[in-house]
Amino acid sequence: MTTTELILSKTAALSTGDGPQSLAALQRQAADFLAENRFAFRKNEVWRNVDFGEFMDDELTSPLPDNSRQTSFSCDIPNLDTTKLTVCNGYYQANAQDSIPNGVIICSLREALDKHPQLVEKVLGQTTPVNNSFLSANTALFTDGVFIYIPDGVTVEKPLQILSVADHDKPMLLQTRNLVYIGKNSQLTLIHCDDSYNHNRCFSNTVTEIVIDEDARLDHYKMQNLNDNSGLINQTFVRMRQNSSLLSNGVSFNGGNIRNHNEIRMDGEHCNVQVHGLYLMDKEQKIDNYVYVEHSHPNCDSYELFKGILDDNAHGSFNGHVLVCDGAFKTNAQQSNKNILLTDKATINSKPFLEIYNDDVKCSHGSSIGQLDEQALFYMMQRGIRRHTATTLLMFAFCDEVLKDINIAPLQQQLREMVRRRLQGELTSCDNCVIGCNTNDCHFPIDTSRL
Repeated sequence: MTTTELILSKTAALSTGDGPQSLAALQRQAADFLAENRFAFRKNEVWRNVDFGEFMDDELTSPLPDNSRQTSFSCDIPNLDTTKLTVCNGYYQANAQDSIPNGVIICSLREALDKHPQLVEKVLGQTTPVNNSFLSANTALFTDGVFIYIPDGVTVEKPLQILSVADHDKPMLLQTRNLVYIGKNSQLTLIHCDDSYNHNRCFSNTVTEIVIDEDARLDHYKMQNLNDNSGLINQTFVRMRQNSSLLSNGVSFNGGNIRNHNEIRMDGEHCNVQVHGLYLMDKEQKIDNYVYVEHSHPNCDSYELFKGILDDNAHGSFNGHVLVCDGAFKTNAQQSNKNILLTDKATINSKPFLEIYNDDVKCSHGSSIGQLDEQALFYMMQRGIRRHTATTLLMFAFCDEVLKDINIAPLQQQLREMVRRRLQGELTSCDNCVIGCNTNDCHFPIDTSRL
């Protein structure tokens, strides 16, 4: 049975169980959507450059909970102090909890559905309608995930780190759902790592819903380092209330086929959004980044910066959509996508897009695709720097515009090191962690303060 047949058969036989009525209604809606539309998603302009046909035609299986794997994965960034939340093969695994402020709830989504249904309903289905096939499949059939609830007026000092790990012996389909609610005047730093523990085939369909209440702030960092046999659809939906702030920064190092789908809606005045992304692809790898930002209220700001370097036969795409609704005056929206192609076989499709229904705004968008500056290379080589070293320095400086906005010093330092290694072709899917260190690498110090 192919993956498509597996999903459609399970949704057709869906039993909504004893969970909250809101979940049962969402699952029925998702099942109806799939029954009508199946996986004809490429007819939608938003998904036009996405091709996961090889995974949908595979014979993938859905995993069962396996607690024996809960200690098989760790993250060892030097000096990075986080509360780690492991999701292995789609199932949350209880970790030894650090000291968590009173009122904060961190647990599996299945546990939250049972013990905190009224809190789950604050987030589940509140950030987006069921409007695409992969979202519908996840809504109807998700196995588990992480539930995070931060009550009003709480600042979580220690970052939370979600480790989404694929550790399996046979081809698998993973469907994980994460819910995050940040109360009024609260702050949270969330790190989300996607990693594969071995080189077996895996297709992960992940959905994360986030609600940021009034005067709250979220710093959200995403790292992806998967094997070349893996496919990942990572959909993140954010709904923001008045005076809230979001910093989102994602770095994609490896992965056979990756889709990062981000939708951000501002439901109040004076919201601030920064969405940054960096992708480094080579061989036959594919990556697609989609960002939708909706300005529906006045005096809101959004800034998007995505940069990519593609080598060999890699293929990438960027699709950015900023919607400024009628009445959203004093909007400030900036959107930029910059790409370097290292070979004539690498390709990129870039489509920044502004949709504006208001005059009193400051909006800009731009895209650039090219090769390294030969004049800059010549200038550096004239001063005794080898061409390979000069090329690496220029590419690192290109990437560092995204990395410098990471507010966690140990994480920023380690990601800079991993980018340096990746640019020299040293980085493969790590045996331990998406951001772990390989101790037998070559040392090539770069003083970033001089860039």
